[in-house]
Amino acid sequence: MHLQIGKIWLRFSTFSLRSFLPRRLLAVYLLLVLCMLWPGSAPVWASGQAHSPVVVVIGRSAPQLEQFAARELCGYLEKLFGLTTQPVTQWTDASRITFLVGSPATNSAIDKSGFPELTDQGILLRSVNSGDRPALIVGGGSPRATLWSVYELAERWGVRYLVRGDVLPEKKNLDLPELDVVMEPILRVRSHPTVQDFASSGESWAAADFIRLIDQLAKLKFSRINFYPYGWQPYLHYELKGIQRKSAWLWYDYHYPITPDMPGRELFGDAAEFWNPDLPFNTDYQRFIEAGQKLARDVILHAKSRGMEVAVSAPTTDFTPEFAPLLKGAERSGIRSGLTIVPGAETPLDDPQLAELAVTTLKATIDTYPEADYVTVWMPEVRQWTGEYEKAWKALDARHGISRVRSLEQIFAAASRRRGSEVPRERVMNEIKGDIASLYFYERLLKDSQVLETTRRPDMKFMYWGVSEELFPIVDRILPAGWEIGVMPSNQPVRLLRRIEVLKELPAQNPGVLDLTIDDDNLGMVPQLTPKWLSRIVQVLKRNRWAGFTVRERFPFDHDWPLAYLSRAAWQEDVTPDEVARDQLTAVCGAECAEEMLDAFQEIEWVTTLLADVNRNFSKERPGTLMKYWRPGPVPTYLEAVRSGYERALSAVRRAQSRSTTPGRSYLDFWQGRLEFAVGFTDTVRNVHQAGAAEMVNDYSTSLKHAQEGLECLRRGLEAYARIASSQTDRGAIAMLSEFAYRPLRAKIAELTRLVKDGQ
Repeated sequence: MHLQIGKIWLRFSTFSLRSFLPRRLLAVYLLLVLCMLWPGSAPVWASGQAHSPVVVVIGRSAPQLEQFAARELCGYLEKLFGLTTQPVTQWTDASRITFLVGSPATNSAIDKSGFPELTDQGILLRSVNSGDRPALIVGGGSPRATLWSVYELAERWGVRYLVRGDVLPEKKNLDLPELDVVMEPILRVRSHPTVQDFASSGESWAAADFIRLIDQLAKLKFSRINFYPYGWQPYLHYELKGIQRKSAWLWYDYHYPITPDMPGRELFGDAAEFWNPDLPFNTDYQRFIEAGQKLARDVILHAKSRGMEVAVSAPTTDFTPEFAPLLKGAERSGIRSGLTIVPGAETPLDDPQLAELAVTTLKATIDTYPEADYVTVWMPEVRQWTGEYEKAWKALDARHGISRVRSLEQIFAAASRRRGSEVPRERVMNEIKGDIASLYFYERLLKDSQVLETTRRPDMKFMYWGVSEELFPIVDRILPAGWEIGVMPSNQPVRLLRRIEVLKELPAQNPGVLDLTIDDDNLGMVPQLTPKWLSRIVQVLKRNRWAGFTVRERFPFDHDWPLAYLSRAAWQEDVTPDEVARDQLTAVCGAECAEEMLDAFQEIEWVTTLLADVNRNFSKERPGTLMKYWRPGPVPTYLEAVRSGYERALSAVRRAQSRSTTPGRSYLDFWQGRLEFAVGFTDTVRNVHQAGAAEMVNDYSTSLKHAQEGLECLRRGLEAYARIASSQTDRGAIAMLSEFAYRPLRAKIAELTRLVKDGQ
């Protein structure tokens, strides 16, 4: 059939070319075509043929992920060495170099005797011989580990992985050195968030945005993606006793209009309001929830296709208002807009309708997203279910003997002595009470009710997230072995380090996963970096045998350096943040600019550390972002230090630009825009302080002058940010700043203008 089709095409093309192609050239053309069409012939560049310099071999029944790994290897061979090839299952020994992809279990070409025992995350790069030709095993203890082996090999060839894409070295000839690399991770859980809860976070991202991010995280050997929606977001439908969920919102039901006067208007096309591009705007609940669930499934399935585990969260104590009739003692959630209802202080622990609601949402979560590997259940951010903690303690003690580990009195005493925490003492006590109630409730829900047997995943594993640190010693007795514990004792790494001893008490039976803050929504939308502090915390995690970490961030394009550091540190004992930064920056913009950019990053880290102590709400994205500074009193002294730090960082970036290679300039332009925004926002805060103080003494002219100067600083900062905005996070941040900072300041200026005009 192949030959017959070729003959028909040959007749047609010959007829078409005869009229204008010289007879000698026509003969050459026909000879080439016949060579390509003759049975058994193939282009000389096809993998596995006699003249191919390289061949990539996979098993006949290789898993899809290993097939993808082989295609990725072929892609890097072409990008780095100009070698065009495709994976094959059969080949000749004539190829100069052979790559054997997989393991003896999936690829019969790999000899068991040359393949060590590996865990499911173990990586192998080993030079062997295939006949009398050199070969390299690119394999692992599982298909995803094989994929990581490909990325490890490409990194050793000079590729560096940024969030926005790969940085490739100049093309060169392939020279395969002798390799014998066996790698096992020290921290097995390396996870990253997806949806969160602000327009400047993954809540605004389309599935395509997440897919690009996941591809790069896979290259950094991240092992897990967390899909943790809140109860009010549009990712889960459920119904109970004739009541159906019918309400859902984005970003706490705040709205961000796109208006002609706002800085960066050109970023938003013809949109009237900032919105997630995958979700229908201003539509009915049914379409909204269906689109949300499709987005979630697309993200989850892509993560699975790249070998990542997926954890999803279930809103087992957080329900939309329609279900209030089914919940005794229901209260509006204390989280920001209060969009959902939660058990109140006096809700009975054993209330059957609460149990039914929890079972309903848990089953809906598992059955909607059965591909997940873990379901996470939460200790609420604001603990309101506190009234029956003593009853819960007694029941848990009767079953598990937890008082023999630590008494309730000892736990409260330890909580009262908690030092260095951002959480006020009264709230700490409520956390303890609420967590004891939740531990009892989840014990009955997940271990005693047989609910999992009625789901699509009766083998589902669980993580308990947010357990108070004083309860760490007893959790080991309550949770089944192997279930995970997720914690975040402090929002900021520098503050956690001041009481790092809390990380030494996590039980060994249940793997612990720590949330590591890379950027904090409390510090807000200014650039943040924390690698120096992260490195010290990571060393503690390693020494105390924690399972791993979840990065806490919303501005991934700011964090190529921290993500690369955490990726390396999870596998290497002695790697340092500065070492990773220099290596990455040299690849991005050249050795001459690397030191200047490292100076810039260290200045940003210094400012981040300062703000963690003096103003943890510096540019927090919510109403009052800016106008909270409109108040009496002198300008705080820390503002000058913050501005000076950002200005020094900006100067270092500008020096680096003059020394950068051409490919690195867009990277440096990004940092210039981010830092010009940071300086502009800081100058705006100073002017708002001055304007507020002047208004308080009825000096409206001076107040107006500072307010106008502040607006101009903010406008310039936002325009600088808009010039380099490259993600939905950036666009969302600009939309939020327009609504929570720019417009309120303009309104205040209009008010002051009237007062000055009236002579007041």
